[in-house]
Amino acid sequence: MSSKQPGKQRKAQYNAPIHVKRKRIRARLRTEDPDLAGVRTITVRVGDEVEVLRGDFGSPNSAKPDTRGKRLGQARGKAGIRAKIVGVNTNSGTVNVDGVSITTADGKEEPLPIHASNIVVVSLDDTDPLRISKILEKAAGGKKE
Repeated sequence: MSSKQPGKQRKAQYNAPIHVKRKRIRARLRTEDPDLAGVRTITVRVGDEVEVLRGDFGSPNSAKPDTRGKRLGQARGKAGIRAKIVGVNTNSGTVNVDGVSITTADGKEEPLPIHASNIVVVSLDDTDPLRISKILEKAAGGKKE
């Protein structure tokens, strides 16, 4: 982005091509693997296991349908839902996590979109060897031995 003006920056982000928007949907990576020590954030994909940190589903009470965190006067906790990503919406910059849904007025269950900054990737989907090799290559480049 070349402009300093906030409005032009927001417009450039909104009008960015879809392949650029996809790269912006990143989340923190928390892993015990020493090979991935140099990687701080990762572009999220369907199949990655994540933990919801913020929002009403970041509450330990979110397992019960009638107690969903701060909206209903419940305290928010530190432990949240840990599940796989089932969808990534590139246009809005949100992800859908398995088990995180809300009930609509007519009784249907709809997935609740969560912004990528409110989740932490706990384990990567290892079905794509090219992705894993690129991540390991990036991690090795960040280390100083």
